[in-house]
Parts: sequence; structure tokens; C-alpha cells
Amino acid sequence: MQHHKIQPKLVLASVSFIAALALSQTANAETPKIDIEPGLWQHSFSIKTASGELERAMEQLEKTLASIPAAQRKMMEKMMASQNVSFDFKNSSMQVCLTQEEIDRGQLPRQDGCEQQVNKTGANSYSFTFSCDTNPPSSGSGVMTLDGRKAYTGNASFTTQLNGKAEQMTMQQSGKWLKADCG
Repeated sequence: MQHHKIQPKLVLASVSFIAALALSQTANAETPKIDIEPGLWQHSFSIKTASGELERAMEQLEKTLASIPAAQRKMMEKMMASQNVSFDFKNSSMQVCLTQEEIDRGQLPRQDGCEQQVNKTGANSYSFTFSCDTNPPSSGSGVMTLDGRKAYTGNASFTTQLNGKAEQMTMQQSGKWLKADCG
């Protein structure tokens, strides 16, 4: 049973981290500013692992979330909402609210303990690398292309630890701006 208790935490961390990377930047002079629309964004993703462990964990997490009492589920949703994030595991997506002030200051969602480098590779395209000294540690790289200020597509590949073993993961993702009002 402990196997499944660890897995959902990894699922949440992996999904939120990669979605955040899609719109993240570090606050140094060499990092290009990513000009996107403030407001409510929806990030959709598809993750594949070499072993299939994460996919099984996501299925288990979805079943677990469906079976927990409504009050406990509301508490989890409220906690995530306080961080301007909401997850939809059934549709493999999450929503994040970004203010213009956060975008201007480069304070887009970031994972603590991670270093990342973003490079502009074309008029609307970027590449990124990252390394996280987290538990479990992870590192990887990816690309993303903006479609104006209200949409993007991208992919990433990374290595992390899953049940004490190195695991290769790939992720396809897309994001779209939903509305200016996050409420």
C-alpha cells in the first residue's frame, strides 16, 4: 500500500513541475522575457514513461481522488486554489492563474530547488533545460513554441527517480489562455 501513497505525490510533483516549466523563466539578464497574456491558463499534457509506472500511478490517483470523502476533496481543492492551481486528472490538464505583475517580475510558477535555463531559438520558440535537487531529483530538457500571447505547444524529456530507479519520461503539452478573470 505504501507504494501507492508515494506514487500520487510524484504524479502531482511531476505534472505541476513540467507545466510550470512551460511558462517559467529565471530572473537573470540572459533569460529572454516570455510575453504571454495574464489571466487563467489551461495546460494539457500527456506523459509517457519507459516502465509505465507513472501512468499506472495516475490511474490509481484518479481512483483515490474519486473515492475520498467530499469534505477532504474540497480541502485539497482549496489548498491548490490558494496556490492559483487546479488539476483535472481525468482530462490530463491543470489551470494556473498568472497576473501581469507576476509575468513582468518573472515570477511565473517555478519549482523550488530547480535551476533552469531558457533560450530563445526563434521568433516564437524557446528551448529549456532544468535540473532539480528535489526528492526525487530530476533533470531534462524541452522546447516550446508560442502561438501569439494566448497559446503554446511543447515537449520535454526528463529523468527522475521512481521507486528508487531512474525513470525516463517524455511529455507532450499545450497551453491556452482561457480568460482574463481568474475568479
